[in-house]
Amino acid sequence: MHEEPGLFEVMYTLRAMRRLKPDPVPLELVERLLDAGIRAPSGQNSQPWAFLVLTGTDDKRFFGERYDYWIKERFGAALLADDPRTAQGRTVNAARHLAEHMHEAPVILMVLGRRDWPFAVAPEARVGRAPPSYGSVYPCVQNILLAARALGLGASLTTMHQMFEDELHAHFGIPEDHGVVAVIPIGWPQGRFGPVRREPVADKTHYGRWGGARPRA
Repeated sequence: MHEEPGLFEVMYTLRAMRRLKPDPVPLELVERLLDAGIRAPSGQNSQPWAFLVLTGTDDKRFFGERYDYWIKERFGAALLADDPRTAQGRTVNAARHLAEHMHEAPVILMVLGRRDWPFAVAPEARVGRAPPSYGSVYPCVQNILLAARALGLGASLTTMHQMFEDELHAHFGIPEDHGVVAVIPIGWPQGRFGPVRREPVADKTHYGRWGGARPRA
């Protein structure tokens, strides 16, 4: 039986797993991820999220073909430029692998958000479609990623869907009052979880004002 790691181990080892096995993922596990997702906080407890789960071959191929096309259209040269012996090069290689094998992921999860104008946009300036409520949906996305790690599932956050979102709305019947916030391919990982590399907190933190030093004890 899989032993779930502790919260801090999950956060400290939450790698983007872009190389996935084709082995099926039970829908019961997918629903457990979603149930973790909806435990997230949201502005005014609005809970504006919705989910579209793709497991069918044709649906995944429809998404995967467009994802692969747009990754290469936008980043084609960069996908070949990095040295695969470096950390950046390995990340680029994994991103290219994901694009070319997206349709093979056991589950492609779309996390959607109900459209809602931000407070900072005055009513007279609200032209066209409002964006999804990103601030209220991304905590849900993070909960899903954390839950996947806890269950031993590989997952990664992707947003290239923005390049062909209108096609997704038309093909999958997504209502116009919702926008796709993130897409998460999910499966059993080919690689291993491990510590993530980040720049030190001290390099990112300011006290009192921008550039302010940490107060002495």
